[in-house]
Amino acid sequence: MLLSRKADLETASLTKSDDSQDTPSVPVSSSQIPSASVVGSTVMADTFQNQHAVQPMKTPSEHVVPEPAPQIVVSREATTHENDEEGGDPTPTSWLNEVFMESVRLGVSDIHIIPEREYTSVRFRIGGTISEVARWDIDYHEMVISRIKIISGLQVVERNVPQDGHLELMFESTKSDIAAGSNHSKSLNFRVSTMPTINGEAAVMRVLSKEGSVLSLEQVGLSEKSLFTFRKILQRGHGVVLMTGHSGSGKTTTLYAALNEINAGEKVILTLEDPVEYRVPMIQQSQVNPMVGYSFSAGLKAALRQDPDVIMIGEIRDEETAGIAMRLALVGRLVLTTLHTNSISGALTRMIDMGVAKSIISSAFTGIVAERLVRKICSNCKQEATPPYDLMKMFDVEWPADQKLYAGTGCDACGGTGFRDRLGIFEVLEVDDDFRNIILQGLPINSLEEYVNTHVKESLREDGFDKVRKGITTLEEVIRATI
Repeated sequence: MLLSRKADLETASLTKSDDSQDTPSVPVSSSQIPSASVVGSTVMADTFQNQHAVQPMKTPSEHVVPEPAPQIVVSREATTHENDEEGGDPTPTSWLNEVFMESVRLGVSDIHIIPEREYTSVRFRIGGTISEVARWDIDYHEMVISRIKIISGLQVVERNVPQDGHLELMFESTKSDIAAGSNHSKSLNFRVSTMPTINGEAAVMRVLSKEGSVLSLEQVGLSEKSLFTFRKILQRGHGVVLMTGHSGSGKTTTLYAALNEINAGEKVILTLEDPVEYRVPMIQQSQVNPMVGYSFSAGLKAALRQDPDVIMIGEIRDEETAGIAMRLALVGRLVLTTLHTNSISGALTRMIDMGVAKSIISSAFTGIVAERLVRKICSNCKQEATPPYDLMKMFDVEWPADQKLYAGTGCDACGGTGFRDRLGIFEVLEVDDDFRNIILQGLPINSLEEYVNTHVKESLREDGFDKVRKGITTLEEVIRATI
């Protein structure tokens, strides 16, 4: 096995075998590398079963030259066969196979492979929290990074500049799954980024999507009140709907839930993204590429000639993109987009700072949604908990004494964290004439905030507290997400 749990990290440090220390490294041709066959552009791997214990990983006894082919097939059976052929010492291919399978089992959002001076640190981000899960011998770091580059379509020999790539995996059911009546393959997309550091190249693989995993608006966490307002905004069929929040707060997932809501085959829907995070039928999805001059603004100019009814822009990054998006909304298109700000009022201030005229903002906007993510309590180890009095006092939070609180104690299912999966908390503002007048008058930000606080159906914190009362998340999570 590849990984060790946090409690066993000290025993997971990987070293060369005694045999490999006495044997000089010998380059091997690609034909000698154990590998499975190529199937299209999809990397195959099987799901890692919950009952499998996580153990320290072995290291390869030979120096392996990466294969020239950009795609491979890996699976539980292929990994086992490969290890048998190599005398029990896995190659970088099987190392990564184990990483991917374990990440699926634990619901990982990001995989970090970071070189330190004496070892390689493997870290998983689960539910927004990152933790080290294994250590590899630093001598094998370059081989693993090379393998990642090959299957992600990156330049293997280029080690001094950052690179970005994409990896699509198909996790195939094992024979035991099929025997148990569970024969469902799973698809997973990764955005791969490599970056040179003082100790070597670091690689981060972010999980972008699962095939067919676009959620509904109810599933992303919208409450009944916020859901009603959001759907009312979408029904207008024109104007700008802006999602705001920090990076990784679930904005794109919610936008796709909104697109899924209106994707009934009666509208032409077009997206401009960097990168495309979900692949959805009946939607024209386009990935911008600034390196060849295909920016968000260039894509928006071309989008008008595609006769769209709905346009989703992955992110507004500059004045030109913002201006074009506003004008598209003013001519009758529904524009869904995101902006990296911490609040609804902050989003409007940011648009003004970009140079967009207040008259255009007030006319184009129909709704603004702020979102944060909170971790859900693991249902397997959920127990009644005592209030975090120190935290409540620090942030002036009151909680009824007779209202029960819950927390997870930690178990194998949640990796000892007490949490499993995440859910959004929201505040949704429907833009009306009063709000437009505030924008046109150029009132200060505190006036905008006061208006937002009095006109949203429920604030981020109120939505979070409602989920605490329902036993979905903890009071600490809501305070952390809304301070």
